[in-house]
Amino acid sequence: MERICKNCDQLLYAHKTYCSSCGAKWIEKRITMRNVANDFTDLYLGFDTRFMRTFIDLFRKPEAVINGYITGRRMAYIDAVRYLLVALFISGLYVFVLKKANIDLTQLAASMQPEPELLVPTDLTDEAAVKTAQQTAAMNKNIQEFAGSLATDYQAVILFITIPFLAFLGRITFWGKRFYNFTEQCVFYMYTYSHIMILTTPVSIALALLSPKALMTYSFVSFPLMLVYNAYVYKRCFKLDIQQTILRTLVALLVVVIGIIVLMIIGILIGVLVAVIYKKTTGG
Repeated sequence: MERICKNCDQLLYAHKTYCSSCGAKWIEKRITMRNVANDFTDLYLGFDTRFMRTFIDLFRKPEAVINGYITGRRMAYIDAVRYLLVALFISGLYVFVLKKANIDLTQLAASMQPEPELLVPTDLTDEAAVKTAQQTAAMNKNIQEFAGSLATDYQAVILFITIPFLAFLGRITFWGKRFYNFTEQCVFYMYTYSHIMILTTPVSIALALLSPKALMTYSFVSFPLMLVYNAYVYKRCFKLDIQQTILRTLVALLVVVIGIIVLMIIGILIGVLVAVIYKKTTGG
């Protein structure tokens, strides 16, 4: 018996389970918890699912995943946005573990550094100078704790800002018609950035529970790992040779350094502006 697809209103022929127009599955029975569990299992669990194929092939043949998505081949792998959502879910588990275990990464990092000396102004009396230095140190500590809590609580927002920033740097590094445009660079980093997060975050969760100090050391591995992985994926996607890959990686490092310097300058200017406004409003 012929039917009409509930998603695209196209004709669905008898004995066909999926629509030939939009690919949607024909469902007649009412939804149950078993259906939901089966859908979740089909999508994320097992080695023959789209998620596992995407995860494995981003190591084996990342060009098939990324270039395939860009050129329209999207049925074999999870799309870039869903892969990013999986990474955000795992990252959310990491933040949940940190809060439940009462682990403050900012305080932990500070405890691993030597105690800074108080900078005492020479033009003040001893008591006033020490008090001023203590207030300055306390203010710096509060700023660090605020920045740390901001980075933890708004991790998803920071991630969504980071990907366009990396895509912009990638567009500058790989300028030309044979390379990705800005939107395609965003797709590239949605896959690669999410992949590194999915790969490293479970280890971070285990270290947070077992050895928080080791977690701080492990966190420094993420950036070089991402740099090496992105170089590998660019090499595969653009069919670069070793020399071209090394040269583009060095250019990318230079662009990243310049971008960080620009962001630091902007941050300093904003900080000075906020401090001036705060001083005027408090009458200090």
